[in-house]
Amino acid sequence: MSERKNLTIIEVKPIKKIGDKQIPKLSFRASDGERELEYHTFRSSLFDAVKAGEAIDADIEIKTREWEGETYTDRRVVQIYVDGQPLGGKKSGQFYRGKSPEELELSARAYALSYSKDLAVAERIDLDQIVLYAEDFYNWLKGDKSDTSSPEEKTVSRARVKSDGDFKNPGEFYTACLKQLKLSKSKVDAELVNFDLADPEQRQRAWETITAIYGHKVEQ
Repeated sequence: MSERKNLTIIEVKPIKKIGDKQIPKLSFRASDGERELEYHTFRSSLFDAVKAGEAIDADIEIKTREWEGETYTDRRVVQIYVDGQPLGGKKSGQFYRGKSPEELELSARAYALSYSKDLAVAERIDLDQIVLYAEDFYNWLKGDKSDTSSPEEKTVSRARVKSDGDFKNPGEFYTACLKQLKLSKSKVDAELVNFDLADPEQRQRAWETITAIYGHKVEQ
């Protein structure tokens, strides 16, 4: 939920770049007629309207967060109005409201990275594939139609696949099974129930066994 406030801008701070994607953030100090408080916005389309000494009508989202035992309040400007009209242009016939495109991109990338880490913990992808998968999953979230394969299939196809049984860990083993044999982790576990894949020697024997059953369905 956001609330409309009339703010008189007192001080505008230099623009900072936030996160790996270097999303621009503009912070400023303003008075709402009662108190002087800190505000910020990630919407670059609003930056030019934020000037010291100017009065603006703005939609503000207020959230609190805990960090190291302290409570902090964030006041984020999501829209500014000039002559009653919102700034920032239109998209699909509607004015941008709520999160800006930059914030949506930052949120999507953070979600993709978090999901990728979860897959690595579940040993569905290797640890060294986390960033690669996150990028593929992010593109999939955006609706990239250039590739019809799933994010996991695309990541596996781009990753290094071993075929001689020399796997560093069970994750590499499962990746090879998915890539070369089209076998899911659950299917592999069912077929190799008598093998301890944490043991390097047993992993090699397990590879020989599983490839003897299903063969190499993907050429090397």
